[in-house]
Amino acid sequence: MQLPGNLRSTTLGDLLGALHRSGCSGTLELVEDQGAAAGRQHRVHLAQGLVERVETELPVARLGEILMHEGFVTRALLERIAVETKRTPSPLGQLLVRECAITRDVLSAALRHQLRRRLDSLFGLKSASVRFRVPRPDLRKGEIPLSPREFLHGRPRHQRRSPKSLPSSAPYLNRERQKALETLGVGATATPQAIRHAFRIQALKLHPDRHPTASPRERQRLLQRFAELSAAYHLLVG
Repeated sequence: MQLPGNLRSTTLGDLLGALHRSGCSGTLELVEDQGAAAGRQHRVHLAQGLVERVETELPVARLGEILMHEGFVTRALLERIAVETKRTPSPLGQLLVRECAITRDVLSAALRHQLRRRLDSLFGLKSASVRFRVPRPDLRKGEIPLSPREFLHGRPRHQRRSPKSLPSSAPYLNRERQKALETLGVGATATPQAIRHAFRIQALKLHPDRHPTASPRERQRLLQRFAELSAAYHLLVG
């Protein structure tokens, strides 16, 4: 598949859409070529057209900040954990799970939220050389790629028709919201707190880590279902 050589002639949304439709596995490399950031590299790793990991030096909220914003941890707990990491270096998420401060499904949801934030930051790039490399790195154990709704829905794309000929997006957005509500099993008047509660309950049942003896086919089904659940949650809550 032939991709444009620079973001100036396309958008990241168009690139990801083309790679998704082709089911590509590999690494999309973006190298900035203007200003003080020239030479800075960003990588989007894909597996069968789905975004599984993003590497970037652009500022993104830390895991602890995301968990604290969502009300899962307190600042006092994070400060105490920070002291412990100095004595025994370990990832923050693992320490929080080990201390039973959060569950594995909450950690997974927060990491996916951080992944979406990393991807969001790349949509601000205006000019960068584009390369796609294969084969891709091995998929890390337990990683669940973003669903198309998470990395394509609402993204800026090149318009190939006159704006006057484009239909209103309102009906589509209403259908997407209704579908997300049905996925989580909540009503149209559900509060953010109720949506979060529904997500946690279903994520607890579906997360692949809770099905260690599942067959490869069943594990793939669980991964897909969990991705749909997470996409619905983020569509409704943000």
